[in-house]
Formats: sequence, C-alpha cells, structure tokens
Amino acid sequence: MAKTIKIDDELMEVIGREAELMSRSLAGQVKHWVRIGMSIEKSRFFDQSRIVEALSGKLPPDALTAEEQEAYIDGLFDAARSGTREQEKFFAKRRADGLGAGLRDGKITRESDTAA
Repeated sequence: MAKTIKIDDELMEVIGREAELMSRSLAGQVKHWVRIGMSIEKSRFFDQSRIVEALSGKLPPDALTAEEQEAYIDGLFDAARSGTREQEKFFAKRRADGLGAGLRDGKITRESDTAA
C-alpha cells in the first residue's frame, strides 16, 4: 500500500531535476536513490558511523574508504549549505550594523550601498 511522506521544497527541486534528467517519475527517482542508499549502507566498504566521526572531527577523512569519503564530502556540502546557528547570528548582526556585502556593477559593495 502506498504511503505519503513530507519532503522539503529544496529536496523536491533536486529530485525533480534529477528525475527529469534521468527520464524517471518523481517516485521512480526517490525509489532509485533509496535502493542506492540501501546498497551502500550494506556494503562492507561503507560504515556510516565512521563518516559521522569524520564529520565531527574525531576521525581523519584520510582514514575513510573511497566510498565513505564521497559520503563525507556530501556531508560537508550539506553542512556548508545550511550553516550553523553561530553563523546565522554573525551575519544577522553584520546586516543590522550595515556591514553586509553585495554586488553592484561587478564590484563588491556594502549592503547599504546596493539599495540605490
């Protein structure tokens, strides 16, 4: 029996793009990725706990297998995209102080300079 799940908009955009590129339905793309993920997690060359240790700085990335390093890099990109609470506070304060930066006519300017 089919079930319904909630997927955030950002991930749905990625699924939609990949589904279109691979000529799959949205459900087909998700099913494909689930199968890949299950295969990877069952592989003797892949240990998710080691990736978590590397992402938290407890294990050097060089100690990971090639497959684990790929997942580690994906994890780094995910972390970089979302940012930390401290980063959000830092940039909110900069914006409040008028220290944000923008691009105007190909040159980096202060946020207050870009409003014109």
